Amino acid sequence: MVFTMGKPFSINLVVLVLSSFFGVSLAYAQANDDLVTVLDGKHYTIAYYKSSIKLLPPDWKKVWIITNRKSSDGQSRVASVRRNILFNCARNTYSTLATVNYAEPMAGGKPMLQTGSGFELNDEPVPEESPLAIVQSQVCAP
Repeated sequence: MVFTMGKPFSINLVVLVLSSFFGVSLAYAQANDDLVTVLDGKHYTIAYYKSSIKLLPPDWKKVWIITNRKSSDGQSRVASVRRNILFNCARNTYSTLATVNYAEPMAGGKPMLQTGSGFELNDEPVPEESPLAIVQSQVCAP
């Protein structure tokens, strides 16, 4: 944005504030369009961002899955868990590459604890009719 000497400062300030507000609103709308909620249960929600899906050869896809715990009487220190999951789309299996706990919902703020990481490809079968199976069917769809 170009500030000119001919315009009053208040007009420039109003234009700057409004453009910032609309920019934040647009970014928030894009983030919500990118978020795919797989399960919205009584105690937790499971979602992933479409933009986090990475294609890996030959038939693998990697995605970050976010689990948000809903508040209860005994408030847990962990509000959300972010998992990096690697799906083998051809074999219908998965491996967990990393697990990170957060004190804020939607994996916000600084990580509290990274409980697991590494490239131990366990190739566990995807449990049928589970939220993970729903994510796998959406991520591995052609």
